[in-house]
Amino acid sequence: MLMIVGREYFEVTEEFGTRDQFLTIKRYLDGRHSIKQIAEKAEADEESVRAIVHTFDELGLLHRSTPLDPIPGDVFGKQIASSCDMWGRQIGYHNLFSGLDSGELRSEVYLGIILETYHYVKSAPRHIATAIAHCDDERLIPILSQYFTEEYNHAGLLVQALTKMGIPQEEVIGAHPVIGTWSLINNLCEIARRDTLSYIACTTLFEARADDFEAGAESLRRAARTAGFPAECAEPLITHMRIDIEAGHTGLLDEALEVLGSVPAEKAHQAVNNLHDLKHSYDQFHDQVIQYYSDIANYIPRLKVDYFSL
Repeated sequence: MLMIVGREYFEVTEEFGTRDQFLTIKRYLDGRHSIKQIAEKAEADEESVRAIVHTFDELGLLHRSTPLDPIPGDVFGKQIASSCDMWGRQIGYHNLFSGLDSGELRSEVYLGIILETYHYVKSAPRHIATAIAHCDDERLIPILSQYFTEEYNHAGLLVQALTKMGIPQEEVIGAHPVIGTWSLINNLCEIARRDTLSYIACTTLFEARADDFEAGAESLRRAARTAGFPAECAEPLITHMRIDIEAGHTGLLDEALEVLGSVPAEKAHQAVNNLHDLKHSYDQFHDQVIQYYSDIANYIPRLKVDYFSL
């Protein structure tokens, strides 16, 4: 089992006990349970629990509160970058990607992730415009406005990919997103509406990273071939990733922090909670792609309901 914490990786091997027992103990390491309570709930002996906690402590994995208010901008930026690196890699370990890579999932699932990504990319002007309309600090509007200009109309690249995969353009444009995609888009809009700093921090998670580009591009090409599509079907999406990297969109938070200077602790808590929720929105998004596109009976692309067909 691989544990990802910040930018560090920990390989956990099984010497005694079981994986489920270990994860059950980990579940109760939430600051609300004593060693004795954890042992009782996990049906483990106290010495084993204490040994695990001691090991986590030695590795620096236990939370130690160090209140700092306000938080210097550079400190906040580095922490968000580290956390987004961790959550981004956890997203990348979703079984959607391993299933596509191994060929375990139906070819329709590969088509589905490209199609749902089209809907997601198409939504960018919507959530960026929401962030601009509800911006709570006028000094950040130029950053968001430039971002809007650079992200506008990238969905056309995904249309090219889908037509190469055999879906007529008019069917792509008229397709209806699955609920996991709607949920992801609506969460982004809600974050943009509630808190501008949170939204800008979220771009660090969802924008393409230069360090991951080559591996991600090759993974997309390989998955296309495994699913029975020409590798060039992945190129429009890869081009979109390259454009985002060249535009430096993962650096938007640094630009914002240069303007803001420091971050109140309350705003920092809000930002990381919104980021964590967004991470789980991506998990749900990927779950739904598997669920919908693995079902042989479902319409692809998904159709809107015609009232007169009821």
